[in-house]
Amino acid sequence: MNIYISRWAGRALLMVSTVACAAGALVAPQAGADATDDYPIPHRQIETHCDAEQYLAAARDTSPIYFERYMIDKSNRPPEIQQMAVDRIHWFYSLDAAGRRQYSEDTATNIYYEQVATRWGNWAKVFFNNKGVVARATDVCADYPPADMTVWNWPVPH
Repeated sequence: MNIYISRWAGRALLMVSTVACAAGALVAPQAGADATDDYPIPHRQIETHCDAEQYLAAARDTSPIYFERYMIDKSNRPPEIQQMAVDRIHWFYSLDAAGRRQYSEDTATNIYYEQVATRWGNWAKVFFNNKGVVARATDVCADYPPADMTVWNWPVPH
């Protein structure tokens, strides 16, 4: 009887292994770390002609909760890190579409590429991390005045 159980168990194990291997072969191969049209930076951000302040004002009005969370998070950073983030997003918007695309590729493939992120992981969250927020804000950002730095001075409730 033990030989019969052993043969049955061996056949069952072989069948399970075969099915598992076949299922693994049917799964699409995993992509390497690279940028796509919307990762890590949404395509609309790469193509927009708005500046950082126009976009931020539009995000404030089209996605107020998301904007508020970003500004609260920003206010919890040391002043030099806050300024570093503002300077870096200005740099990003100064790039043309090809430069922004390259930046997106660089941040997708090199975890250490973005130095601001090593000090504040969500430094550009309102700008890059939510395609819905980006879509709503980029649709109307041209309606806002450019270079209006007052948009950064949002009062954080304590």
